[in-house]
Amino acid sequence: MAPNLRPPEVLHSVPEIERALAHIWADATTHRGDGEHHVAARSSVLNLVVVAGRRETAERCAATIEATAGRHPSRSLILSALDDESRPGLDATIRTVAVATAAGGTPQTGAETIYVTVHGQTSHHLASIIVPLLVHDLPVALWWPRDPQFNSHRADRLLPIADRLIVDGSSWSGDGLDRLGAMALVTQGRRLVVADFALLRQARWREALASVYDLPDLRPHLRAIRSITVEFAAPEGGDPTGLTNVVRPVYHVAWLASRLGMSVVEPMRRLPDGRRVAALHQGNHVVAAEWRPVCSDLGEGSTVRVEIASRLSGAELVGEVTAGDRTVEVAIDDKGRERVRRTYLAPRLGEVDLLERALEDSASDSVAAEALAMAGNLIAAEPTPRRAVVGAVERHRSRDHD
Repeated sequence: MAPNLRPPEVLHSVPEIERALAHIWADATTHRGDGEHHVAARSSVLNLVVVAGRRETAERCAATIEATAGRHPSRSLILSALDDESRPGLDATIRTVAVATAAGGTPQTGAETIYVTVHGQTSHHLASIIVPLLVHDLPVALWWPRDPQFNSHRADRLLPIADRLIVDGSSWSGDGLDRLGAMALVTQGRRLVVADFALLRQARWREALASVYDLPDLRPHLRAIRSITVEFAAPEGGDPTGLTNVVRPVYHVAWLASRLGMSVVEPMRRLPDGRRVAALHQGNHVVAAEWRPVCSDLGEGSTVRVEIASRLSGAELVGEVTAGDRTVEVAIDDKGRERVRRTYLAPRLGEVDLLERALEDSASDSVAAEALAMAGNLIAAEPTPRRAVVGAVERHRSRDHD
């Protein structure tokens, strides 16, 4: 990538930004002179809007975006905000990035990043800044890092602008479930694709699990699941306060339930010891779901182990999935006898990989939407009258539904 085409100029209004952008690309040429490379044409394939909040977050997101520019050149608009009590206004700079695509590495295409810092009450009117600066014939991806406020005036103004919403549920404060439920509700009925880094990180778990249960004699067991247990990393002593982020563990159950045609009988409830339980319905039987905090060296909220127990015509199978930094392991036991054990090379994804997948993985959009909807049901579904979660789970664990 080539350096900026011109020194950054501080701009103070949307019209100034528009004029600067027009001037930059009017100057772009196809020739090469005085040893300096020039960009022949803007090659943006999308608008990428980042509601960064803090300046440190803006800088981190900008570095990630620049690392993806070769595959996803975009007009990127990164917004950060200062104290609401300061004088209204904005400061903006533009950075252009040239991508070497020609033989010999000559930059021939380019994209731009617009950094905007808003002051005071201007932070309440981000949409009026964003819309005029979009390339209007390109899709809009809205990246909202950290803690998005879905039940806010800002969300009401920003979400209709976007075609794709990018978040990281595993970074949300507290257990993350209030925002996960709000995101499931606010995206219902919208033509808005949600790409959650928390769900994208689990792709290696899902692919490994699906490949094992695709074996002909094991596949029928996916219609006879009796329990799903997810262990997640928590502080020593468990999670009695419920402050560990559990978005990733919830997605494991939500994905399985959505793919296997389950429905929620009893929504999630947290027990005094930090465990969470729920009950699902599959066919003619109930599936007990449990999220169990365990002590682990992994980061808090990381999935440690997923266990799937099934029972079909007297045969009881237990599938277990674990993962490390570079591998995922799946084991299937039949009444204590190991049937299958496979290890897959599947490294953890970094933020650059996650952003690339969030921008391009359209084939998984419907799967992600169904997993999110199921996660919302797990969190917020209305309880069945006069049935306690724990009672339902324990009763159906003790029954034999062949």
